[in-house]
Amino acid sequence: MHALRTPALFALVAAMALVTTGCETRSAKSRAGDDRAGAEISRLQDENAKLALENQGLKAQLEDRSGGTIGDGWVGELPAGMERTAEGGVALSDDFAFAKGSVELNAAGKKSIGDVADQLKSHSGTIIVEGHTDDTPVTRALNKERYVDNWGMSAARAAAVVRALVEAGVPAEKVKGAFRGEHSPRGSDKAKNRRVEIFLAN
Repeated sequence: MHALRTPALFALVAAMALVTTGCETRSAKSRAGDDRAGAEISRLQDENAKLALENQGLKAQLEDRSGGTIGDGWVGELPAGMERTAEGGVALSDDFAFAKGSVELNAAGKKSIGDVADQLKSHSGTIIVEGHTDDTPVTRALNKERYVDNWGMSAARAAAVVRALVEAGVPAEKVKGAFRGEHSPRGSDKAKNRRVEIFLAN
């Protein structure tokens, strides 16, 4: 009787060992799955934090623009070569104020900037000067060497307007230069896209 029970006992022990091993294997797989899920959750949390920071930056830019009232609050007619923008600023046409391919203000452009400066001298906030181009690449060899691309061209023209404002009496600490290259067009009219915008921040 005892001899007959021994094989059965061995079989039972082997079965229990197999079950235990299987449980341990499934447990290890489960832990590995949990680790992967945890890593993915952490990655998504980091991505969400980055997006939140970007959103805050975009809101700050929008708030800057929302303070612009130079166009709407202009006393008298706008200077030559300028028009009001939808954001409440004014846009100086590059074709009016600069020779083709140049970043130096011509006499007419300087006159218009001087008229703008007269109305900005008493402004207590920040004055934003933002350069824009159309989407035609910079190809002239000398300009490509100096400005590289439309980013550089829009920056140089914005800087020229900043200097003209300061020379006309606007305190330098109130003026902030910015540039957008070809990446903020007003539509399909390339001439309107070539511009320097001036607006006020809160």
